[in-house]
Amino acid sequence: MGRGPLGDRMRIVMVVTNPFKPDPRVYKEAKSLTKAGHEVIIVAWNREGKYPKEEKVEGFKVIRVGPRAKYGPSMAVKLPLFYFNAFRVISMLKPDVIHTHDFDTAILGLIFKKLRGTKWVYDIHDLYESLVKEASPIFSSNVVGVIDAFFQKNADVILTASHRVSEIIFRRNRNVYTVLNTVPPIPYEKESRSKMFTVFYGGVISGHRFLLEMAKISKKLGIKYRVAGKGWEKIEQELKKQLDHDYLGFIPHKEVLKELSKADITFAIYDPQFENNRLSIPNKLFEAASVKTPILVSHGTALAELVETMKIGWAVKYDEKDVEKMLSFLLLNPKYLKKSGHKGHKIYLKKYTWNFVEQIILSVYSKVVKNHV
Repeated sequence: MGRGPLGDRMRIVMVVTNPFKPDPRVYKEAKSLTKAGHEVIIVAWNREGKYPKEEKVEGFKVIRVGPRAKYGPSMAVKLPLFYFNAFRVISMLKPDVIHTHDFDTAILGLIFKKLRGTKWVYDIHDLYESLVKEASPIFSSNVVGVIDAFFQKNADVILTASHRVSEIIFRRNRNVYTVLNTVPPIPYEKESRSKMFTVFYGGVISGHRFLLEMAKISKKLGIKYRVAGKGWEKIEQELKKQLDHDYLGFIPHKEVLKELSKADITFAIYDPQFENNRLSIPNKLFEAASVKTPILVSHGTALAELVETMKIGWAVKYDEKDVEKMLSFLLLNPKYLKKSGHKGHKIYLKKYTWNFVEQIILSVYSKVVKNHV
């Protein structure tokens, strides 16, 4: 292959089990690697069957394969067929590096490493074992944990979205690097705040995320509560019922950021009894900081530590009374919201934009991955 800004140009195939609508983390990484001179191709699962089979996105290519499949636990039935279709496409592409995103694509990384000698980057967005524990019996999560430990030991490079997760994985694989789930500075003009005090949530709709509890509190306090996202059907239906037109369903990422900028506050109050919730640092924090919107998060988490460092919000107990008490205080003292938003935004610009984080992934590819290809 030709020469790029980082030396030898590599063909990198990324794999995701979503249709890439786009997936924000995958999009940012693909864009950064493309900008650095590599050829990037994303193989995605066209689960809804409504996205183009092939398209070009800002310099990189997206190839989508079937079959159609619902979201949730039932997707496991269709997963082997997705693996088969993805395997055929990746085999024809003959990549230098296969970059798999999360546990449900890791098997493809392992197969190509063992069968073809392809270098494997395993990108861990979440600790899958903990996610399974939220919805499945303990036995299932233990099995996932054993398999994932095997994947981690065999990957050439591991990327995580949290320093805490990296510390755990380091015991199994020393080639682990933290690529925070941050965002570039927002280029559009900030939206004016809503006249009515507004709480906004944009993200995955699932259990243990305080979504229905917040609906109850918002109704009691007489404030607006808007939600955007897709996920567990049961919770979606309940949110539709309670919020009516303020439940937005899936909207593009740019629209999520606009909604966020109009809100007085957002939240990532995840149940800390689950390990992934204690250790992960979701992009909601950085999105909030980028548009000067304070955030409420759960006590006893890595996210709470970072919120304190960035001064962009407050930690609360995973408890209706505590959250209600905090929102009641902020309703009566809006100056704290404005102060927190401005402080957090300044610290974000100074240390936490994607421009800083991007250098880590480019360095990993130029110094670690390239030397093994």
